[in-house]
Amino acid sequence: MALDHEGSSDSMQTFLQISNYFFTTVFVLEAILKLYVYRGAYFKTAWNKFDFFVVAASIFDLAIEFSLPKPEGGNEDESNGIISVGPQIARLLRVLRVSRVMRLLNKY
Repeated sequence: MALDHEGSSDSMQTFLQISNYFFTTVFVLEAILKLYVYRGAYFKTAWNKFDFFVVAASIFDLAIEFSLPKPEGGNEDESNGIISVGPQIARLLRVLRVSRVMRLLNKY
């Protein structure tokens, strides 16, 4: 998230997008494996609930990205109506993923 800035190159945007897909896939696989191993006990831990919420929000973020049409010219802020809400929601959902770091801090 800290690497995303106005005027960044296309290669940087592509790198960030691929990184987003990679880490979302890793988080989804982690959640699936933990659900398989822990079954019902998975949701008894608050951090697992939080992780599951973050994974669901990440999937929702990708769904928004793939479902909303891209505006002409590549500037996502130039879209009209409700479509302009999509990028702001996606940014908010990405902040949730960064908050997973809080879990690591809790362990130490």
